[in-house]
Amino acid sequence: MQAYHYFRPLLSPAKAWTAFRWQPVPVADDLAALTAMASACEPLARTFPILFPCAPGWLADGAFHRLLGVLGDGRAIPCLPAAAAADPAAETACRQLRGKGQPVAIEVADGDALRKLQPASYDHLLLDARSARNGLPLIDLINAHQAGFTLVAAGTVTHELFDWACAKRFALTSGEFIALTDPRHPVDADTTRLKLLKLLSLVVQDADTREIEEIFRQEPKLSYNLLRLVNSVAVGPRTPITGFNQAITVLGRRQLQRWLQLLIYANQFTQGNLPNPLLQLAAARGRQMELLVATQPADPALDDAGEAAFMVGIFSLLDTLLHMPMREVLASLPVAPPIADALGERGGLLGRLLTAVTAADAGDFEVAGAILDGLGVPARTHVDAQIAAYFWASRINLE
Repeated sequence: MQAYHYFRPLLSPAKAWTAFRWQPVPVADDLAALTAMASACEPLARTFPILFPCAPGWLADGAFHRLLGVLGDGRAIPCLPAAAAADPAAETACRQLRGKGQPVAIEVADGDALRKLQPASYDHLLLDARSARNGLPLIDLINAHQAGFTLVAAGTVTHELFDWACAKRFALTSGEFIALTDPRHPVDADTTRLKLLKLLSLVVQDADTREIEEIFRQEPKLSYNLLRLVNSVAVGPRTPITGFNQAITVLGRRQLQRWLQLLIYANQFTQGNLPNPLLQLAAARGRQMELLVATQPADPALDDAGEAAFMVGIFSLLDTLLHMPMREVLASLPVAPPIADALGERGGLLGRLLTAVTAADAGDFEVAGAILDGLGVPARTHVDAQIAAYFWASRINLE
């Protein structure tokens, strides 16, 4: 099986994308393999720090320093394995990098190792959230934060674990929990669900513009959020969209339909102005699936495979958004059979791609890699699709 490379957002306590973690699988011990993929990361690296695995032996290699340059000096964050803390040569090399202002991370295995680390050698500490919660004395985390370390939590698999990490001053966390319903959160009122499902149904059926416009006339905040969403990425500040009819004219019906699919995640029925964190995840899934399906042979069951793949990716989080089983969501939506099969049963080509994408989001790289390899997706093509999808989704901002 090919070695695939996965990129996943690291979130701030406000759940905003703040950095990315690069995870080759199997874990790369080949500096050349990372260097070969580095140029593909450039668009994302210009905007976000990227934390990537680093073997201690690389630190004295000129190729490693060239890799830092490609990813952006001061923004690329090499992350050493926990065992490097006992390697005097690695410790010295890290101290020299830190002296030049280069961020350096290290994995933390236990409290004994944590207490011995010095900010002069490392500034980012990567900890497994569950292990830290269950196995580390709270005073050690407090001391690490006060010493100036940036704490990074991996394996943040529940909303409650995310809240714990934020309370313990972790600056960055992984985002597996975003795709899951928070059982502590009150279920939205049925009226809200009905409005969302009505809008979705009209969009899926490519309904007459006047029917869709009527929904927006009834919900001024819905219209307001559509304009903010479209203006954030679609056409840029040179051509601001100020009305629903103008949005249709400038964007065209197909592009508008995409923004309407995203709009359902935009917290339009709440008081806050911050974007629902599901918005960017849904956008990234949709765009990545659209790019990946283009690598596959044409499917006669799909009139427009790219559009169908985008819709599957976007709609894959509706059960989380609506607090409803996917089968109930699909019962209310007149989607084409291949789309319904992909969302409900993970069937067909779209279902396999969705399983790969969602497995990668959850950190189940073995499942993701097996599917991608079975579909013949080249590792570099997969990286390109991820970077393009995350870069596009990262620009969607309603703040």
